[in-house]
Parts: sequence; C-alpha cells; structure tokens
Amino acid sequence: MTDPLEDIKHYSQTLTISQVIKFCEKKSLPVSRAMIQNYIRDGLLPTPINKRIYTQKHLAALVVICMLKKLYDIPAIKAALAPHMDDEGLPLETYEWLMEKQSQSMDLWIKSVAPGIASEPESSHNLLLMAHVADIAAVAK
Repeated sequence: MTDPLEDIKHYSQTLTISQVIKFCEKKSLPVSRAMIQNYIRDGLLPTPINKRIYTQKHLAALVVICMLKKLYDIPAIKAALAPHMDDEGLPLETYEWLMEKQSQSMDLWIKSVAPGIASEPESSHNLLLMAHVADIAAVAK
C-alpha cells in the first residue's frame, strides 16, 4: 500500500474544504464534504481553524479514518483516535508511526501467512488479508 501522505510536504500547511476534497479525490480516498462535516459534528475530526481552514493534520486524520472505516464503526474509530488527536487533527509523527506499523504488519503477513495461501487465487489474497485482520481485531476486543 502506498502512503497517501508521502508527498504531504508539497501541499500547503492550510487548506480549504474544497482543497481537502480535491486531495482526497486525487488519492482515491472516499471522502465527501458531507462526510467531513459529519466527522466534525461527531467529534471524530477537530473543527477547522476559524471554521474553514484545515491543516495537514486534518488530512492525516482523514486518511486514518478511511483506513479504519473498512473494519470499524465510527464510535470505535473515535475512541481509538481520541488519545492521539490534538486541536488540528492527527500529528504527522503519529500518522508516520502508524504507517510504519502497518508496513511492518504487512511484511509479517507476507512472510508468515501468505505462503500458506499461495495456492489460493491471487484475487482472493486481499479478501483473506481483510478476514485475517478482522480476526485479529475480534481477538483484541
């Protein structure tokens, strides 16, 4: 998986909601204006600065929310992210740490689990990975 924020330094430190939406579209992230507003209303995403300015930390939080929405509901994501958020979103250092852990987990998957499913069609590998992650998440609860 490529890091959606790998080129974050090329983006402005502050963005409007339209720029956030364009960023998300470019990165193929399923985010709309209404979703962002709902995330703010639900307390999942911090309020923008002066009610209209988003930061790179907002982008980091949106990427993580999109990743986690594949497995968890909004209250669970909010509970998991809350200790890591500040007034402007998810600190980039926390985001980078999470992406590194995700990469390490993927490497572990490839080395330990993937050989056991080598006979399965390649198109099934992502489905099996998601089922494996869901199993791990269920055990962790």
